[in-house]
Amino acid sequence: MNAGLAFSLALAGFQAFAAPAMAQGISDGYRNYGDLQRSISRLRGDFGDLVGVETIAQSPGGRDIQAIRIASGDGVNERPALLVVANAFGPHLVGSEVAINVANLLASGYGNDSEVTKLLESGVVYIIPRANPDAAEAFFSSVVYEQVRNDGSEDEDHDWEVDEDGPEDLNGDGLITMMRVMDPTGEWIADEANPSLMRKAEREKGEVGMYRLLSEGTDNDGDEAWNEDGPGAVDVNANFTYKYDFFAAGSGVHQMSAAETRGIAEFFVAHPNIAAVYVLGPQDNVMEPWKHKQASGIGGNPEGTSAGGPYSSILSADQPFFERMGEQFEELTGMEGEPTSGDLKGDVLSWSYFHMGRWAFGSRVWWVPETAAETDEDSDDEATDEEEAEASHDEADGDDDSAEDAEQEETPDEHDSLKSEYNDYRWMASNVPGGFVEWTSVNHPDFPGQEVEVGGFSPYVRMNPPGSMLDSLSAGQFEFVKELMASLPQIELRNVEVENVGDRTYRINATVTNNGYFPTLSAIGVRAFWPRQIRLSFELDGQELIGGRTQQLLGPIPGGGGSREFSWLVVGRPGSNVSISASSPVAGTASQTLTLR
Repeated sequence: MNAGLAFSLALAGFQAFAAPAMAQGISDGYRNYGDLQRSISRLRGDFGDLVGVETIAQSPGGRDIQAIRIASGDGVNERPALLVVANAFGPHLVGSEVAINVANLLASGYGNDSEVTKLLESGVVYIIPRANPDAAEAFFSSVVYEQVRNDGSEDEDHDWEVDEDGPEDLNGDGLITMMRVMDPTGEWIADEANPSLMRKAEREKGEVGMYRLLSEGTDNDGDEAWNEDGPGAVDVNANFTYKYDFFAAGSGVHQMSAAETRGIAEFFVAHPNIAAVYVLGPQDNVMEPWKHKQASGIGGNPEGTSAGGPYSSILSADQPFFERMGEQFEELTGMEGEPTSGDLKGDVLSWSYFHMGRWAFGSRVWWVPETAAETDEDSDDEATDEEEAEASHDEADGDDDSAEDAEQEETPDEHDSLKSEYNDYRWMASNVPGGFVEWTSVNHPDFPGQEVEVGGFSPYVRMNPPGSMLDSLSAGQFEFVKELMASLPQIELRNVEVENVGDRTYRINATVTNNGYFPTLSAIGVRAFWPRQIRLSFELDGQELIGGRTQQLLGPIPGGGGSREFSWLVVGRPGSNVSISASSPVAGTASQTLTLR
């Protein structure tokens, strides 16, 4: 079925509940917590036994974190599974919308789309559409600000008071943006070509800073810091164990300290059939697939050992699979560009791969598209804003661009960041009215006699698209989710035969085959010991085994029809039965009973 048609049919009668039009120009289409709960209830009610829902945790704000299970038939939790996790990073609302839309597309496709039907009869998908509901709810506040933490309380500035210095809307526009404070000791200046955009002064080139950049608000507790102890406690997407950043803002008092994080981890452990994870959030490895990088660990010792410390990059044997799925993602979604990726520090994506040993893929879902700079058609040699700005920077230093090209390709600098600012500024001007708040003066009680202006990019707009784009984004993501499900390992017994080799003596042969694309275990899975190996069992019924083993664990079997052959020799009564079974939570189960004859 055509993906666009499938999407339209699936969402008929299941449209996103409309949120009030956002001041920053994001249109209707995003669900608040109550709307999402109603969507999940409707999904479960409309599709009966095909859809199951369980609450895996409750946030400090009293909101449920739910996992949706979609599969057909019995024993669904024993089949190879894909886990989709969205919105662990609170401001990433687009991931949550795509996740619930994909859930509905899968459920409505069963029985109507042969591909979806096959996938849901042989595998299972679990979807956690909103892993950080407290932080996400700030998107729908009367004053909109990007909240990354849940609704717990924490004394972030260690002054024995809690949440006493949060942001304030000083210019009354309903948004929390930035303040630029005129200050000769500051490190920021307005860019020459576009004074709306700020960049750090390059002191080595003789530039002098003119501004301090601060979050919009006042110094409520008088400690000469602004908004350093606002509402909330833990950033769920910084509270997992891989490269956990101790004592970092929002990382929590310890790893897995947040109820939301523990709930995801406990769900993971309770479902050992999870073979792959797909994370919708700021960490991306599909547009820019992870690569293996040879590196020494602590003291020069090998990484992945007690002496060398944790791995800092994927294992080389896993790299081709990340590259292949990256190619599939671009082909199926039609996404283009080079989105930046969030750091791998305590996030759910890196934890899923490095610590849980699963195939793990992450997508930002959307990023501001690249736009062409405006030029004067009557003057072919007129420079763009970016070119003028870069030329002025180089003029100050007496350098030519060509001399630095190679170095700049290797090490992005402030100019590269400014190019992104220019691009986003242009795109917002054409597509999201109010996406950039032009700087306006305010009277600030903390800076008497100083010029203070409020402005900058509106919250959320550089991470979440207008609601009108959600349908097309979900359709492309749906195709990639299907590809991931079809790629899961799936074992089968082939060439099972009985051969009479003598008086009451029989040789039994069997081939264990992996019909999926992924190997039955990733290389990191072998090292992590979390995903279970295939257990091959040979069961007797009164016979005597004289060759072979009744139980054995199998290492990784390659995908694409990779196989391993096995043989047993038994002595037994003609007409009696023996059984062979091969099973692994992440690769499925196959069994067969044979009669000796």
